[in-house]
Amino acid sequence: MERNIKEWILEWFEENATVDRTVLEANMDENYLTAGYIDSFVFISLIADIEEEFEVEFDNDQFTERSFATLNGLIEILDSMVNE
Repeated sequence: MERNIKEWILEWFEENATVDRTVLEANMDENYLTAGYIDSFVFISLIADIEEEFEVEFDNDQFTERSFATLNGLIEILDSMVNE
């Protein structure tokens, strides 16, 4: 599957987060939940949209990874899942 994961994630956050793309790109290693970019309800939508778009399924271990809560970490996790 040839898909730019980073671009998709940034576009999703741009449409669904409380901040604009410039802030997102400047804070790729910030915890997007703690920073308030999205709340827990929107987080559920994020997971569902990722699983549908990239035809993957997250497991509980991935949710507990600290990197999962940053944009860069989420991109890395998703990239490894898509390119297995």
